[in-house]
Amino acid sequence: MLPYFGLIGASLAGGVSLRRRPGYRWAFLLVMGLACWILSSLRYVIGFDYRSYEAIFQKITEGGLSSLRLMEPGFVLLNWIVAFWGGGYREFLFLFHLLFTVLVFVWIGRYSPSPSLSVYLFLTLQYFAMSMNLLRQSLAAALILWAYPFLLRRRFLPFCGIVFLAACFHKSAMILFPFYVLLNLRISKRHYAIAALTAGGIYLFCDPIFQLLFRFVSSYSSYTEGRYWQGNSAVYLLEPFGCFLFTLPLIRRTVQDPSASPVLANSVFYTMLIQIFITQHFILERLSIYTAFFTILALPEAVLQTGERRDPRIWTGLLLSCGAVYFLFAASRGFHGVYPYHGVWSMAISP
Repeated sequence: MLPYFGLIGASLAGGVSLRRRPGYRWAFLLVMGLACWILSSLRYVIGFDYRSYEAIFQKITEGGLSSLRLMEPGFVLLNWIVAFWGGGYREFLFLFHLLFTVLVFVWIGRYSPSPSLSVYLFLTLQYFAMSMNLLRQSLAAALILWAYPFLLRRRFLPFCGIVFLAACFHKSAMILFPFYVLLNLRISKRHYAIAALTAGGIYLFCDPIFQLLFRFVSSYSSYTEGRYWQGNSAVYLLEPFGCFLFTLPLIRRTVQDPSASPVLANSVFYTMLIQIFITQHFILERLSIYTAFFTILALPEAVLQTGERRDPRIWTGLLLSCGAVYFLFAASRGFHGVYPYHGVWSMAISP
């Protein structure tokens, strides 16, 4: 656990330093990005899918570009490039985590009003842990982050380009297409009420709806026979509901100022609605990853909107405390199979 605590502590220390010297934001992100990249690349047999992706790499090494039929082409090409240049699975992990880290940390540097807080949330809200388990979907989600400026400017064609690129690594990224409209809808009681009632109706008829969908997308029907199709405890809803409550100042600002974009506030709201389905089928939580990732920007933005009503330091302290509690909860439950951390040096003592 020490490496994770070290990263979290460094993000907090960076927050203190950046308040005094804001010009060092890119230096902070470079140091934190390098630390995350090295730590994730040097892991050994952590992440539930570690061995599965190792086997996939070997298949692609042996099959070459004929392996494109195995899964999404972008991910196959990434494996093939490493194999073509004589690299192994370890080299593949270095390249994969480099791409993921650059996409996330440059995005934070470009758009976050508080890079240290965004990095802290990246670590504590389990996006870093996710990147060491759900490889294809993590990279797809990191690419989707870059759809954000096109959502803000309502530029549909570039938005489509980002989504299609992300879908080259995980087909589920295509779910973001309707969110081009939903995330840009003005916030109102009517909007949220209709969305909540629609989600409630889908929740009640969840199984028949998915049985119908699986007739057209049969490749995912196997999930209904696994443990991921089981429902999870309602305690897992505390995190999305908590994030929504933290964004209330941002929602208020967006309602009061028609020129303010509703994208971030709406992303947290729709993430909450999607994650309610975890109590029906655990696997459905993965559909929320693409909107949920925007939380690492939405929550710092919400903190900025508390100045007139509350002391931002109190709001920030509460957010930091809740993030720490959620991290400890996730670690105790073994989220993504990455707790505790094991590095390549563990190979020498592994049976």
